[in-house]
Amino acid sequence: MDDYGHIDNDTPSFAISLYQEYRGRGIGSALMKEMLRVLKERGYRQASLAVQKANYAVKMYQKAGFQIVDENEEEYIMLCRLR
Repeated sequence: MDDYGHIDNDTPSFAISLYQEYRGRGIGSALMKEMLRVLKERGYRQASLAVQKANYAVKMYQKAGFQIVDENEEEYIMLCRLR
């Protein structure tokens, strides 16, 4: 899918979202950790996403290993290398 989080055809990009009442319980972090584990297990070397700069989840993505590699006025492109 050639979305804003797209890096290249070998790098899966994805999005994660939770209903507000489920936020702050570690569910998003657990989902992210498991998705990255599965991607690594399947031989992917990295994963990407796009996130609005004002989104509180930016810190969660950074804790999961994502780094900002590009940005526009509203969003960051983040990349996680799977080692």
